[in-house]
Amino acid sequence: MGESVVQRQLQAYNEKNIDLFMACYSENIQIYDFPNTLTMEGQEAMRARYQTLFETYPHMEATVDKRIFHGKYVIDHEQITGRIEGAIVEAVAVYEIEDDIIIKVWFLRK
Repeated sequence: MGESVVQRQLQAYNEKNIDLFMACYSENIQIYDFPNTLTMEGQEAMRARYQTLFETYPHMEATVDKRIFHGKYVIDHEQITGRIEGAIVEAVAVYEIEDDIIIKVWFLRK
């Protein structure tokens, strides 16, 4: 169940389709830097942030080399290219899924 929404948001992210991307997230989405630093809350803030990212980095792309399913959580090891010339940004994203929608995300960065 959670895989489909996480995969849909990844595809929309790579296509820079802000509407499809945001459709994967709850109105009250909460995004954290792990473990508990709230960095963004609500669709309006998230839409503004990601729309800017999509416009600023048109060649940005995320790939997932590992995905783990654990109950209502999907954990992705992501590699992002196209943001820093010649560099790969790595992150781990933990998505909490409820009713096939992402309600919370925690990012673990190096």
